[in-house]
Amino acid sequence: MTRIPKFLWATILMSAVLAFPIQVYPQLVVDSQISIEDAITKLVGSGVRVTNIRVNCPSGKGRPYGYFVDNTGTLGMTDGLVITTGAAKNAVGPNNSASLSQDNKNENQDPDLASIVQGNEKQYDACIIEFDVEVFADTLTFDYVFGSEEYLEFIKDYHDVFGFFISGPGINGKLNLAVLPGTQQTISVSNVNNRLNSKFYVDNGTGSTPFDNLFVQYDGFTKRLESKVAVVPCGKYSLKLAICDIKDAIYDAGIFIAGKSLKTKAPKIAVRYEFPKFPSAIEGCNGAFVKVVRQSRIQDGITFLLRYSGTATPDFDFGEVPDSLVFLPGESEKEFFIPVYSDAISEGEELIRIDLLNPCPGLPQVDSKNVVIRESFEFDMPDARLCEGDSVKLNPNPAEGYEYTWSPGQYLSCILCSQPWASPPSNQKWSVVVQDPVSLCKAEDSVLVSVDPRPIAGFTFTGKPDYTSLDVFFRNESTSADDYFWTFGDGNTSKLQDPSHFYQAGFNTDSIDFLIVLTAKNSQLGCEDSASAWVRIGNPLFIPNLISPNGDGLNDGFKIKGILPLIWNLEVFDRWGKRVYTSSAYDLNWKGESQVPGVYFYVLKNPDGNRRFSGWIEISK
Repeated sequence: MTRIPKFLWATILMSAVLAFPIQVYPQLVVDSQISIEDAITKLVGSGVRVTNIRVNCPSGKGRPYGYFVDNTGTLGMTDGLVITTGAAKNAVGPNNSASLSQDNKNENQDPDLASIVQGNEKQYDACIIEFDVEVFADTLTFDYVFGSEEYLEFIKDYHDVFGFFISGPGINGKLNLAVLPGTQQTISVSNVNNRLNSKFYVDNGTGSTPFDNLFVQYDGFTKRLESKVAVVPCGKYSLKLAICDIKDAIYDAGIFIAGKSLKTKAPKIAVRYEFPKFPSAIEGCNGAFVKVVRQSRIQDGITFLLRYSGTATPDFDFGEVPDSLVFLPGESEKEFFIPVYSDAISEGEELIRIDLLNPCPGLPQVDSKNVVIRESFEFDMPDARLCEGDSVKLNPNPAEGYEYTWSPGQYLSCILCSQPWASPPSNQKWSVVVQDPVSLCKAEDSVLVSVDPRPIAGFTFTGKPDYTSLDVFFRNESTSADDYFWTFGDGNTSKLQDPSHFYQAGFNTDSIDFLIVLTAKNSQLGCEDSASAWVRIGNPLFIPNLISPNGDGLNDGFKIKGILPLIWNLEVFDRWGKRVYTSSAYDLNWKGESQVPGVYFYVLKNPDGNRRFSGWIEISK
């Protein structure tokens, strides 16, 4: 199959490029001038040492390797080493070419790459970087992304290849680490694409639509993958990173290796306490289990030394512990128990620091963890408040599965329950011992119950009355309260401490009584008290039965108390039934001056209120 080189694609793409405005996008940045020593150093993470770096790459128009920085998030890594079959700088997007190519005129044939090539296809533009790795733990890992211009047009016919070849202790010959996760299948454009193993693949377009891509020049690339291999701690390994074109020198490919990802997965220490409900060791009842786990099973045995430090004292605060752990071939974890003693001394929290020492001489510890020792488990009961004469439930949110002992027993509903009711007449403190019946671990605490005086409601009031209304001013005299609620008897209320209220009796002949109720409350505790009083609006009805219209200012007129003027009808009759006075809007001013002394009869009516009064009145002069 003959492929179209990049210079023929330029004419095809130009029209598409001109159709879009020029924009500035975040991109990869590649430093192709960095020394290989500096680039490899940036790959190194924890637990490895790299020496004896070698490079066998062509020197074409641009160096085929460099160090990249990715501020776009496209590759899933921030920086790292890039190795290509062309020029490293050409890996920078956006993807505006479907056939990125650079022929570096290198036709050397690498035997390790040849071992993963399908058939006897010829290699072109191989770039190979090798170095020795000393490992300090049992699992070596690094992360990478593979990209290629072979996507997607040539996934059946052209298979540019790459490999990560490792050799050393415990490895038979050379092992290729560039394989599909969970398999031994070499990664290539033919087995990681939009159809096969697509969960590992990122489609980056064809380059025919500028800026419709993910800031990498390659038409497709894998997601971030991990290479992983079990190694022998303190062993020295040879690692070879290699990539090449197959069949021809066009359509470049590249591998991106994440910075700081070349590292060992060291054994880890895990601490769990004897009784999971407690997040620490408890003196005299709850010890700790310490587990050391290797990241992968290997055939070689190994011994790890342990070192102890911290504030806890051996043989006094805790019992015998091992100085080393021996892993037999195939063993992945070891566990031992640390007994914790009760020293009857109040020392607060103490620590046992456990360091897992590196089996490689002269290197720092592999991992460390702390065992926390406390005198008792944490158990904090809240204090309480109540109003005098009330009861309160202690320990409102009890933990399940514990036994309780309260003392003293006075004013408690029970002494062996988790939530006794307390009814003290005054401030009272109780102590409680809480015990776990399984571990026999104990904790002690105290609870103070504060007793507040009950609220006492009280008030006085004054008013400015007329015949049918009253302005009332209230003075709150309540004690031990901070919340008030008034009802005025006419449907109105108030929450003020000292309110005032206007009463309107309406058109009524009689006085009206209103019941005032004040509720005084302790808002925090909810206890309350009430006080009440009656207030009367309007004067009592009074109809005189004697008037003396002689001008002396005493009883001169027929003044009726307890009614509103101009509302009532009044008729007056003499003893023979003759009407001598009538008014449909009586103004309280009839004096009977023109009438002879004697007895007269009256009829008083309220048409609106449907009320009627009648009687006699004597006129005296």
